[in-house]
Amino acid sequence: MSRRKNSESAQASNVFQFTLAGLIVFSLALLAGATFVGFKLATGNHPRLAEAFAVDPKDKTRSVHVGPWGELITRDIGLERPAEFLTEEVASPQPETWTFNGLKPDAVKALLVKDGLTSRQVAAGFAPGTFSADGSGTVLKPSADFLLSLDPDTRRKLYLALAGLGVNLYLDYPYIFPGNSIASIYANTRLHPDDVALLKRLVYANGDARQLSDYQALLGQIPTVERRVALARALSRQSAVFAGLVIKPDTDIDKIAAYWGNVPNVRFTNIRPLLESLKELPEGGNLSLFYLLHKFARDQLYTFPLPSQPGEPTMDCHWSTFNFSKETPDNRFNDPNYAVQFIQKNYYQIAAPSQYGDILLLMNDRNEIKHSAVYLADDIVFTKNGNNYRQPWMLMHIPDLLATYPATPAMKPIYMRRKTG
Repeated sequence: MSRRKNSESAQASNVFQFTLAGLIVFSLALLAGATFVGFKLATGNHPRLAEAFAVDPKDKTRSVHVGPWGELITRDIGLERPAEFLTEEVASPQPETWTFNGLKPDAVKALLVKDGLTSRQVAAGFAPGTFSADGSGTVLKPSADFLLSLDPDTRRKLYLALAGLGVNLYLDYPYIFPGNSIASIYANTRLHPDDVALLKRLVYANGDARQLSDYQALLGQIPTVERRVALARALSRQSAVFAGLVIKPDTDIDKIAAYWGNVPNVRFTNIRPLLESLKELPEGGNLSLFYLLHKFARDQLYTFPLPSQPGEPTMDCHWSTFNFSKETPDNRFNDPNYAVQFIQKNYYQIAAPSQYGDILLLMNDRNEIKHSAVYLADDIVFTKNGNNYRQPWMLMHIPDLLATYPATPAMKPIYMRRKTG
């Protein structure tokens, strides 16, 4: 959960104790494939095989890795939420709201002081008209002036302490920018300089990453819809992977079948005719990894979900991982207890992934599973980072996925394999 840019938090809402030791589908080929070869044949210009499949050493977004999966070619891409999906939040930004269930105002003030605010800052945050209280708790609507008054260190300490308490969606699931990826937003020419300057004041550090939790307050300070859309899309950008197999005249299709044909409900016999046809071309061709996924994953891949409605499943990482090869999605995976029982019954731990369908789990220092993903090949996983509609289903490099998770608390990956027999 680095090549990643401008990514949101990937923390899943379904956390469980673990004690065991569609809108857009990219089904295009990665290269021109058969169309390219046909054109070259028609013009009489026949490139050598090495040239047809060469990777430009200057193109850092593309690479080829050979293994039991075949010859895998990958390219880094960026996904942004469609503007149509931003209508509600950018048209009329709602004020930032912090909800402290079961706490009276004095208890909230004491909590904020414990988590890094001074008494003067707490008094400013609780200015008249900014909060309300009843028997269920306290609701605070911090003003923009208060939020902008916090220095980066204070903001970091306070927001990391409040994360996971259900105070605010974006405190629990902040935008996370691994490494120096935030620099690409600061340099984005689509954005108004005033909006970038405002963003810089609200970003805080978490280890090597930078995070943003005051998204609603940020949008509320931007005067036009057009500028809000530009910033919201830039913040939503996800670093993903577009991958496929290189099929050459000497490719061993049986070897590819042995690797890709063992996942339940992935019918390799349906794919073999296409592979054989590409193999017969004078220069071969390329096959998108899309064709080697089960229908469930194909339907979701590279798309952003719509906001869930009452009664609908939470399309989080666990729901996506354990329904990866199911004919009909099983919504019981929304239940943490059911998920852990399913893992304990059906999986065993391995040192490292090496088979299509292995599972990656991210565990924190409290033995809680915070994320799950499906291993495909090389260092590529199928993942849905988090339970919110701001996160797409996509393919990612494992190092980039790990970089999307905050350094505090520490996360560690473990790998699982489905039992057979």
